[in-house]
Formats: sequence, C-alpha cells, structure tokens
Amino acid sequence: MSKYWTKLLLPVSVVLLLMGCAGGENSDGEETASMNGTAEKNQGTEEQMEPKAKAEIKNVDNKTVGTVSFFDHEGDIQIKASMKGLEPGLHGFHVHEKGACEPDAKEGAFTTAGGHFNPDDEMHSGHNGDMPSLYVNEEGTAEFMTTFDRFTINQLTEQELAIIVHEKPDNSGNIPDRYQAEGKPGPDDETMKTGDAGKRQACGIIMSAAGETK
Repeated sequence: MSKYWTKLLLPVSVVLLLMGCAGGENSDGEETASMNGTAEKNQGTEEQMEPKAKAEIKNVDNKTVGTVSFFDHEGDIQIKASMKGLEPGLHGFHVHEKGACEPDAKEGAFTTAGGHFNPDDEMHSGHNGDMPSLYVNEEGTAEFMTTFDRFTINQLTEQELAIIVHEKPDNSGNIPDRYQAEGKPGPDDETMKTGDAGKRQACGIIMSAAGETK
C-alpha cells in the first residue's frame, strides 16, 4: 500500500474507533437502564402475587395431598391449587362454612366442615363456595387455577372456612326436567344442596397468609 493511502486511512480509522466506543457506551447505558426497569417491574409483580390466604389439604389418613392459595387479582380472587395422590377423575371442590377438618367425625369424614359456604342463601350451584370441579389426571395429580368473584379475601381471612375435595364430580345443579326426583321433574332437595359430589375425601382449613387460622 502507498504512503498516500496509509496517511488517509489512519485518521478515518481513529474516527470510526471513537464513534464505536461512544455508541457502545450509550448502548450499554440504555441496556442497563432497561434491565433495571425490568427487574423492578418483575419485583413488583412478585410482591403483588403473594397469596393472601392458604389451605393445606389433607386426606382421611392426615396425609398432605396438596395446597390451595388465594391471591388478589384486580378486585377478584385468583385461586391456585396443586394436588397429588388423589383418585383420577373429576371431584367436587368447594369452600365450606366451617374451618374444622376432622377425618374421624361421627357423621363421616370432614362433615364437621358443615355445608357449602352460602351466606347469600342460594341453591346449588349458586353457593358462594361452589367452585369448578377439580380434575385429577391418571397420575393422581391436579393443577387448578381460576379467577373467582363469589367471595372476598376478607371473608376468607376473617371467617372460619374450609376447602373440601369430594369423591365424585359435582353436577352443578344441572339436572334437566326429563329426570324425575320424588315424583317431580328435575333435581331433588339433596341434589340442590350438594351437587351429588359424594363423600369428602380431603379437607383444609383456610388460613391467612401470615399463618393465623381463620
């Protein structure tokens, strides 16, 4: 290469190097600011998603089979449940009116939890505690999540309530008139109380997230 081209290219190289350094500093600065903003946003999301109430679910042998957590979600409640060791299939899944889970109760396992949580005195499936049925897969596990507006966090943490997993699916009061009950079309009174979900297989007392039994 001639001396002329060498003299011409050297200043150009220096200019490009300086531009590259300046651009790199700006890019790094923007990237750092963006990462910090994302971290702060994620931290805020984690704080918002702390559960307000929880229930540890135990079966008739007093063995833990899962947990249910309740979160604030834009004015409603987000419910998340994780279960294992249950019979495959659909199971009635309700909030009950009393926070008492006695597997050896005289009237049957967990009957001390009373009926469905129903402060508005509705028929099934309009009870405040009537939730969608829990589906358990062939491995005996279940993951459940729904957003609910029939009860509040305050009710969960200020009243003595429980979660019950039943042995059978909940019919949600969906009994067409073509069926007969006690000589009349449609469901009978017992069906409209319980949804024919059968015996109670597991129970958990709802507690505040801080650990206080409510």
